[in-house]
Amino acid sequence: MLKELHVKDEIVAHRYRGKDAKYALVISHGIAGHGGVYNPFCVHHADKGADIWAYDAPGHGQSTTNQPRGQWTMAQWVDAATMYAEHVSDETGLPVFAMGSSLGGAAAFSSLHSDAVRGLILMGAPAIPGTPWVTAMAAPWRDPAVAKVLENLGRAARLDIGIFFDFDKDYGYPGAAASIRLDPYTTWSYDLASWASLFQFDPVVPPQDNTKPVLLSSGANDPIATPEVVQGVAKSVGGPVDVVCMENAPHQLMQFHTEPYSDLVHDWVLKHI
Repeated sequence: MLKELHVKDEIVAHRYRGKDAKYALVISHGIAGHGGVYNPFCVHHADKGADIWAYDAPGHGQSTTNQPRGQWTMAQWVDAATMYAEHVSDETGLPVFAMGSSLGGAAAFSSLHSDAVRGLILMGAPAIPGTPWVTAMAAPWRDPAVAKVLENLGRAARLDIGIFFDFDKDYGYPGAAASIRLDPYTTWSYDLASWASLFQFDPVVPPQDNTKPVLLSSGANDPIATPEVVQGVAKSVGGPVDVVCMENAPHQLMQFHTEPYSDLVHDWVLKHI
């Protein structure tokens, strides 16, 4: 397995090149993160015969040369996911599957309109634009009065991610937040306009109109993407959808349930290439 760092259109991607790759994964990371956080999964999974590209979303990690860290829009994030899927398809000729972790699932799902994307793998990802769960939360963010406030204050007001999310609880062990803080590429705050863009975004292909294969996966102990929430997402997404809830598993399956999750992903992808 060979690890490389790539930069395209000022978006950084961590590439894990497995031998005799049969398919490619383009990973959209979760809140506060960057592509490099999935190193344990990517190193392990690439040896199965996968070419993995885990990119840093705009305003995250090392993709900050043209905008401040913590400043992004969901449209930019989707463009980055789509751009890398198309680049990987052109570069490798392999079937490409989008993969979204947690918040990154919104971008991964919204890249399904691209012909380069064969299918989708979502891990603990409840925030899919256009699904009832997100639509219900989106109404206030689309109110004209709120839009006016965001126009004036949206880049100044900030969401403190370390307070808004309890990483110890979400990741399933005490000290998770402290461990994450040691990573210099973690993004610890978003400006409010960036966060609002998640709820103001409409994907090219609405969830109910999807026709491509989708794997929805979560951990039984996930406090965010609970089994009930994931089942709700499944009911609102068209196309062939498989739902797997892994027993005794937390929110971050790639990081803390690596081997069984890698087996699940590999077996599922092989059925769709």
